[in-house]
Amino acid sequence: MLKRFLLASILFSTTFVVASSSEAREWTIVGPRALGMGGAGVAVANDATASYWNPAAFGFFKDSTGGEYGKRTWSAVLDAGFGAQVHEDLGEQVDIISRIDFNQFTGGDVTIAEMPDFIEMVSQLKTFDDNPDRALTITVNGGLRTQVGHFGLAGYAFTDISAKGDLDLVNIGPTNDGTATFTIAEVTDETTYGCAPGACTTTTGYFTAPERTQLETFLTGLGWTSVQATDFINIVENGIDSLPPGDVPASSEVVTQVQNVATVVDAAATDGGGTGGTIDQNESKLLFRGIAVAEVPLTYGRKITDDFAVGGNIKFMKARVYNTEVPVFNTDFGDALNTATDTYADSNNFGIDLGALYRFGDKLRFGVVARNVNSPSFDMLPLTPGGEDSIKEEPQVRAGVAYRPFGSLILAADIDLTENETTVSGTSTSRIISAGIEGNLFNFLQLRGGIYKNIANEDIGPVYTAGFGVNLWAVNIDLGAAMSSGSTTVDGNEIPKEVRAELALSALF
Repeated sequence: MLKRFLLASILFSTTFVVASSSEAREWTIVGPRALGMGGAGVAVANDATASYWNPAAFGFFKDSTGGEYGKRTWSAVLDAGFGAQVHEDLGEQVDIISRIDFNQFTGGDVTIAEMPDFIEMVSQLKTFDDNPDRALTITVNGGLRTQVGHFGLAGYAFTDISAKGDLDLVNIGPTNDGTATFTIAEVTDETTYGCAPGACTTTTGYFTAPERTQLETFLTGLGWTSVQATDFINIVENGIDSLPPGDVPASSEVVTQVQNVATVVDAAATDGGGTGGTIDQNESKLLFRGIAVAEVPLTYGRKITDDFAVGGNIKFMKARVYNTEVPVFNTDFGDALNTATDTYADSNNFGIDLGALYRFGDKLRFGVVARNVNSPSFDMLPLTPGGEDSIKEEPQVRAGVAYRPFGSLILAADIDLTENETTVSGTSTSRIISAGIEGNLFNFLQLRGGIYKNIANEDIGPVYTAGFGVNLWAVNIDLGAAMSSGSTTVDGNEIPKEVRAELALSALF
């Protein structure tokens, strides 16, 4: 028993040292069994999918002392999966922005009646730009894996692509008779709204006295004159008064919007070299970044003792890396997607995966796997001359434990030992902790449930999973699905911030 604990201690202490400074792409949950169990698979996978989850399992296959693993002579698994993540409040922000008619500001001056829409537009664009992690991520995976004894051969692919906005808040002004400016003077040009400086009045009483004082203090603090501040507040009130009664927003909401507009104007005057341009000159972009990797691994596992095994993959990797920018304004979204997916760089490399697995009989086992330990790199088209032209698949390290209190029930948990990068450029990172359970009814029906959470980022919150498997003698059919507890609004409908689904057809002998 002491020997067992020493081996396990060495294994896991070494893993933590190796993993301390690694970064990588987000770990992909592969296969419906692992997904149904909350994404836990490192110490659970007992068929050909172990080439991904932990190749050390191959050391116990077709071995009289391998326990549950030893019963596996050969196996083949065909699987496919899909996932989507809406990061931060992207859905709500896109929903709001999509309702704004940008064209009304490209034909001339902003009228008093258009002032509420103009203020909302600029305010929402600023709000959208304030969070760099708002993005949409799509993942797709699939493959065919085979195992014969201690050897395995597979072919599978992973695709992970994110899209996010990069907004231009300097060139944001309305087209004004061909004059490409956006300054305090332009926004506060009282004559545009039919009144002389100091003579723009209102009787609506839309803003409360404290709100007017708050706005005047804020605007003059940015360098507006007292006359400009007072006139602009009155012009905004007159614009709100022109709205249908059902469309009048809360005054506190408009206070925030006016402050956002004033901040953008001030930045345009500063960052734009004295003046910002108009919407016609706006350079807002959608950034698409991602990678599609096809892998062909050759797997081998070897038993070191009756309870300890190691294994690994040597794999050929072919990658297609997406890294492109598409203009937002005057661009159809379908055309933007076509442009993004048609712009890529292809390259090849080789990767190495390593795994270790320790058994305490068939009751308890620990595993660890390290993917892409050699950090293979792939070509990428730079966004600017001399810019970044390659991307690395940095090592990913994950540990797992599985406990079988009795024959028909198994409990499992995994954790990423590396904090992994994602395809969402910015501050978004991923470190997943997973836990799940599987019950086997009459060796015919397997029921699964679980949960996982990104502990490096509170964006999406916990994700709940469920799945089942049906054993039809020589063929197994498995399905797994996941749905986040957090939701977002798209086109007025509540949808989960994360969804996943996995399907597999397998033959196990």
